[in-house]
Amino acid sequence: MTHMTTIKDAVEDLLNNRQLTVDEAIDRHFGPTFRQRTNGSWDDRAAFRARIIQLRDVVEHTTVTVLDELIDADSYAERHVVDLVKRDGKRIVQEVYVFAKRDPDGRFTRIEEATVMLEQ
Repeated sequence: MTHMTTIKDAVEDLLNNRQLTVDEAIDRHFGPTFRQRTNGSWDDRAAFRARIIQLRDVVEHTTVTVLDELIDADSYAERHVVDLVKRDGKRIVQEVYVFAKRDPDGRFTRIEEATVMLEQ
């Protein structure tokens, strides 16, 4: 059976599971043609990878609390709160609304998300 990834699993591996390299974490959860749109701005897989490397440098730990999640075949919708604790001790808390598509292997091919700042 194919493992269908979730946003929570992906964020856990991307930002908290430092036993995985960035490339291993991305390959586990994101297909080769992955694209992400955040608040209207598109990133390809290479730009997404660069952003994850930068986040790993500044983020100490991330907690994702899933509020809603809906899966229908290759379509995925989810709403979560992400609590980022940075190495300098500052916190960023955002609510994130996600619509996504997954490939037959269960990895994300496209994510479109909008964020609302809750605490900074």
